[in-house]
Amino acid sequence: MGEPRPSGSIPLDFARLGVCWSESPEDRRRFAIDGREPQWVVFPETVDQVTGVLRQAHGQRLAVAPVGSGAFLHLGGVPRRYQLALSLQKLTRLVDYQPTDMTVTVEAGMTLERLQERLAEQGQWLPLDPPLPQRVTLGGIIAANLSGPARLSQGTIRDLLLGLRVVQADGTVVKGGGRVVKNVAGYDLPKLYCGSLGTLGVIVEATCKVRPRPPVQTVLSLTYPAPTAAMELVLRILASELQPFSLVLTNFHPLADYPGDTGSYPLFVSFAGIPEEVSYQRHRLQELALQQPLQEWEGEVASLLRDALRDFPVTGNAALRCKLSILPAQVGNFYQECVEEAAVRSLPVQLLAHAGNGIVYVRVFGAEGIPEASLLSWVDWLRIAARRRAGYLVVESLAPHLKERIDVWGAVGSAFPVMKKLKETLDPDGILNPGRFIGGM
Repeated sequence: MGEPRPSGSIPLDFARLGVCWSESPEDRRRFAIDGREPQWVVFPETVDQVTGVLRQAHGQRLAVAPVGSGAFLHLGGVPRRYQLALSLQKLTRLVDYQPTDMTVTVEAGMTLERLQERLAEQGQWLPLDPPLPQRVTLGGIIAANLSGPARLSQGTIRDLLLGLRVVQADGTVVKGGGRVVKNVAGYDLPKLYCGSLGTLGVIVEATCKVRPRPPVQTVLSLTYPAPTAAMELVLRILASELQPFSLVLTNFHPLADYPGDTGSYPLFVSFAGIPEEVSYQRHRLQELALQQPLQEWEGEVASLLRDALRDFPVTGNAALRCKLSILPAQVGNFYQECVEEAAVRSLPVQLLAHAGNGIVYVRVFGAEGIPEASLLSWVDWLRIAARRRAGYLVVESLAPHLKERIDVWGAVGSAFPVMKKLKETLDPDGILNPGRFIGGM
């Protein structure tokens, strides 16, 4: 639960600020982070209200968690303190949209789904596909550096971000970048906030590049008896002239209601572009696959399949969710070793890899009947397996009392002193998401 309210304390002067606020049990539970509930939840509707709330919170040294709709609050470490949830879900204005320049500026609380709907009216889109687009906000995408299978071909939010408007811990509003693709030279301030998990400031507005929406997208699949064989094809594709939209390898079928290893490894290959381009790549894939049977998914089933592959990191009943980053050439042998080790440990494990990037999601299904020691030991095994491949592991979701016993981020690395100095400079009193970022920041 959240920290007990000091005797005689009263809410911040929300009435003077004109901001909506709540301390209802429902809202506090909705924005709980690893079992810790805030004392208050505020819903500002303007940047000025965000500024006012942060100034008051800063003056009283209250711990603040910037949130959107609450879809990704499981990411990060357990907060050391948590008094105020600052929800930006009412900051949803489309501030500026220039279809001919292919730039858009929106407030941070707009959901990705809503933004895509507006851009689709001009045949454009923000080329990102993180999980749960109907819930995730643009601010959340930036703060958590979220991406999906299309990262292979489209990049990440860092590649699309042109400018940011951020409110610092003391209520100061800062801007970085601009609203045009060609900007002034200098330090790229917006990228500083990508993946900072709301620990350096509250993102209230962002300007991004947009692109034409591909007129055609297809999903094809091939099934292999071993992950190493599937990855041999992936590496041939990456070395060829083909430009896949995404490459996803699993150890289960995303549309089958089966919680464990199927004993086979489906590889899902997606292409996007004009019809002639997609048709050529489809036929070329068949040549590279050495006549391996190829299945094409169409219509509503294809849409369901894309959604399932996209949403894997956050859907389903899982006792543990982890994300590894290794070289694509290492994915096949990691899959093989991981499946074998999970079988020895009697753990129901599902794997999904963005095979062209080397990003692997691992989840252990079900919370009942799995000893806590087994989950913690499995995290240790995965971290060692990643390290042996010059990669790293992040624990994304685990029971709060177990999270407190591990470091969800792993080793801090040589850049940590610089990161710590930035935190101390931008948030010297440590009121923004204390304890949730790397090294306990």
